[in-house]
Amino acid sequence: MTVADGFSYRDHELHCGSVRVVDIIRETGTPLYLYNLDAVLARFEQHRAAFASFSHRTSYAVKANSTLPLLQALTNAGCGFDVNSRGELHRALKAGADARRITMTGVGKSRADIEDGLAAGISLFNVESASECRLISEIAEAQGMVADILLRLNPDVETETHPYISTGEAAHKFGLSPSDIRSLASQASWLPGLRIAGLAFHLGSQILSPAPYAQGLRVLLKVLDDITPMLDRAPDIIDIGGGFGVRYDAHHGELLPGQVAAVLANVLGPREETWTLITEPGRSLVANAGVLVASVEHVKPSEDRNFLILDAGMNDLLRPALYQASHSIIPLRESDADMQLYDIVGPVCESSDTFAVRYGLPSLERGDLVALLSAGAYGSSMSSNYNSRPLAAEAVVYEGRWHLARERQSLDDLQRGERLLPL
Repeated sequence: MTVADGFSYRDHELHCGSVRVVDIIRETGTPLYLYNLDAVLARFEQHRAAFASFSHRTSYAVKANSTLPLLQALTNAGCGFDVNSRGELHRALKAGADARRITMTGVGKSRADIEDGLAAGISLFNVESASECRLISEIAEAQGMVADILLRLNPDVETETHPYISTGEAAHKFGLSPSDIRSLASQASWLPGLRIAGLAFHLGSQILSPAPYAQGLRVLLKVLDDITPMLDRAPDIIDIGGGFGVRYDAHHGELLPGQVAAVLANVLGPREETWTLITEPGRSLVANAGVLVASVEHVKPSEDRNFLILDAGMNDLLRPALYQASHSIIPLRESDADMQLYDIVGPVCESSDTFAVRYGLPSLERGDLVALLSAGAYGSSMSSNYNSRPLAAEAVVYEGRWHLARERQSLDDLQRGERLLPL
């Protein structure tokens, strides 16, 4: 029985591809992030095929999951990358990425971010302010270069998603208003270190309807028509970001890339061949191809509930505490034991360290193993050392074999670089 992308029960045991998860856990321990790279690559191919009628580039959003073997596999499949920092840029380059297929996004790029991007020879900067335009131009001009940029439009489009992951409304810190973009375009000749190659927008994350993309594109095309006469060279790139929603559990829908491609083609009409289209999928490629495996530390009955205390906490998987997000939770071994209702929690000293409330699972004991599904996006990449807890190990399954992607941090790793007072 398939339970997620690349995960299924076989002979009552959870498998990642053809590999028994429990066999991996015997080597790595828990908590463990585990990803099926073959499933990720299948999602990538589905995404690429959906936009095949366009002149199209896929730039995977590294922020979703920056595990090196995952980036390496996507690189080998021909994927580009969207990075939000020099750290993400260096990870992509270490994984073998072609800098000419990398864009750099981010509302607060530093001088070091820009310098590293220019030195690497990245394709584009998604620019979010006049101040950033001036800084990029200054740095590029001093190096005798011209940087290609996309001006990130804030189209003021409402999306029905969690407010913390909505980014395309006027009240948000991201992007530029249409009037700001027109003003910048009119001053482009004063910024000799950059060229406006097109416009971009990013509406947010976990969007489940294609309609906001059509709305955003209509605003973007109107602004493009306004600024094109002001520029020496007509812009030819449109970047619609990512944010395609995925199914986290039975209560969630899913936004397929083909649905987005269809509404974009409808809006563009005969102008479709004029533009190079960039998409930035992240969550939609990796969320359901990853799980977080945890051990039951304790079962703690109380007056009106049973607590199932795991060795993984909010420091490992922040989404439930931050967004009230839900993740399906399953035992590694199917069981016909009586179902129990548990409040499933972690060991961190916060009441928000809760993964599920009144959640039905077969009766479990200390040492049993469970998997939190759909943990491939914004799990490891948002994890922390809160409570001085080491970062979880990570492993991948690729072409029928499993590989350790990141060792579990040691206690010495937690103190690396720190200094005591010279008393």
